[in-house]
Amino acid sequence: MTYKSEVARCAAEIRKILKEKNIKASVRSEQFSMGNSVDVEIKEIIDPEVYKALQEELAKYKYGHFDGMYDIYENSNLREDIPQTKFLFIKYDWRLQDEALEKLEEFVRGKVNLGVSNNPDYEYKRLAGDLLYGRDNFIAWEEVENAIKEVA
Repeated sequence: MTYKSEVARCAAEIRKILKEKNIKASVRSEQFSMGNSVDVEIKEIIDPEVYKALQEELAKYKYGHFDGMYDIYENSNLREDIPQTKFLFIKYDWRLQDEALEKLEEFVRGKVNLGVSNNPDYEYKRLAGDLLYGRDNFIAWEEVENAIKEVA
């Protein structure tokens, strides 16, 4: 019988959840001095509402948070019923994200008139990121999805 570390078991639990939701992603666990982490790298563009719901659902696997004010890690979410990790990172594969943001920026430039702006390039990049991650929904996701469907 082989022994799996708690962080490896945590990654396995997260893999099951992603598989149930049919979300393509790689999940890696790592142990290092003073802690461990699980990295979830999403391999397809998903609806921002699904992305946010996934972050909320997986938050239970992180046993605390870093408090920068006091420069300490606080164990604020310890649970005995599930395996947990110190750090949990959920992000898009950077190549996929870069391509999607590039297409979205081009799409937003055609849709949004900024008027007078000191830094329009920054503003269009910010708007593209806001759409991809669901921080703003000034354009319906279906329309955004069509603009980036060639990505992947």
